[in-house]
Amino acid sequence: MKKGLKKAAVIGLSAGLALTSLAGCSKKEKFDTEATAITVNGDTISAGVVNFAVRYNQAGYESLYMSLGLTDPFSQDLYGNGSTMGEDVKTQLATQLSRAVMAEQKMGDYEVSLSDDEKEQIKAAAAAFVEANDAEVLEDIGVTEASVERYMELTVIQSRVEKGMSADVDTEVSDEEAAQRKIQYVLFTPESETEESTEDTTEEGTEEVTEAEATESGTEVETEEAAEAETEEKVAETEGETAVLTENETTKTQAAKETESETQAETEETPETEEVTEAVAEADTTEAVSEADTEAVSEADATEAESEAAETETETEDPETAAAKERARVHAEELLAKLKDGADFEEAAEEVGKTANTTTFGSDYSLTELVEATDGLADDTLVETPIETANGYYVVKLVSQLDRDATDNKKETIVNQRKQECISNLYEEWEEAGEVSVDAEVMATITFDYHLTQPTEAETEAAETETSAAETETVESETEAAESETEAATEGETEAAESETEAAATEEETTEAQTDAETEAEESETAK
Repeated sequence: MKKGLKKAAVIGLSAGLALTSLAGCSKKEKFDTEATAITVNGDTISAGVVNFAVRYNQAGYESLYMSLGLTDPFSQDLYGNGSTMGEDVKTQLATQLSRAVMAEQKMGDYEVSLSDDEKEQIKAAAAAFVEANDAEVLEDIGVTEASVERYMELTVIQSRVEKGMSADVDTEVSDEEAAQRKIQYVLFTPESETEESTEDTTEEGTEEVTEAEATESGTEVETEEAAEAETEEKVAETEGETAVLTENETTKTQAAKETESETQAETEETPETEEVTEAVAEADTTEAVSEADTEAVSEADATEAESEAAETETETEDPETAAAKERARVHAEELLAKLKDGADFEEAAEEVGKTANTTTFGSDYSLTELVEATDGLADDTLVETPIETANGYYVVKLVSQLDRDATDNKKETIVNQRKQECISNLYEEWEEAGEVSVDAEVMATITFDYHLTQPTEAETEAAETETSAAETETVESETEAAESETEAATEGETEAAESETEAAATEEETTEAQTDAETEAEESETAK
């Protein structure tokens, strides 16, 4: 069963933890959240905490991979290491959580602590996450508020301790070490040349067919004219010959119509063929993106694979591929000639149906051909010849030997790498000096027999709109109730005031009557 949840995000503390509502379906099996999954120097991590960490990561991974068309990624060996992605994720998270407990055990050494107020914030965030999600889904996947709270607490502590662990790392990086050069380039690939060649051949073939049809049509016209003239001359001879000629003309007309229908049918089939081609291309692209996203192959390995593929291709290269490569080289030469004559790079690229791109790289770039070709060049210098790589032929202009922004970004990357290396080294020391054990049987109870995905932006917006509408309706109801109470109170006060006025008037009338009576009595007494 697939369940959609209402609210989208609860933000954690300084670790930047963003917990997103999940949607899931599962088998209803009892999961022991209190079982000990990991033991670190005597301290334990429950199966519930590990399970929540797994589910949190599962939701993010599956949302990504499913958006790329890859279903059930956790049961597949995406990294090519003989284990499923699900097993890899559990192993990685077991290491992460055990190190988080080590960081907690060492937090006093780095003067890290959590205040009571911060603990209350974590507790409130965990409660909000649970409140935002469907209770049945959380029960199905074995997630409890206590597990969420403990996971968030460990994450915040680990983040703060790691800052202390890497505080002494050297943050000075020279321009020379981080130097990034910037180039402008156009790439001509054999594949694009093959496509262009196919299009050209198709156009030429179409032109030839058109010319042939035109010739045939002209012949038919001449034949028809001659036949008409002959018919006029012999029309008096026999009606039979005229009938034969008429039948021949009918046959020609029917044949022409059949030919036209066949041509039209072939033309109508073309879009379907294009759709199939686009679908195949899209599937290939999806697979390529999915494989790239796993980051299972390092940049160096990818370069080696490209080189091996290029060597294999050279050994088994067919004439058509060789011709396509030659066309790519020739077109690269043509563009280069225009640039040498002073043409603008982007404009010249557009003239040949290409797009000029820019990129930055350092001396360790995987495409060594580009590095070598631009070494020692002055800024704003065109590389004199096309650069051949496994991808095709590059036409390159060096924009700058040291791009300031890219170099500064590289410096930050280098500093972060130094910090991470320092942190990893300390963890390894702590692991060697301590004792960490993972219960395989408990970890095996964390399975992937259901899917979890994060809500889409549309679902999140709809949920927020629904919440806003409900809040607005509540406010309006409260306002109407308050107005009703005000009106009731006003009416009551008005009636009371009117009653008091009437009573006062009655009392005044009574007083006047008494006065009149007393006056009459006095007058009567006086008369006597």
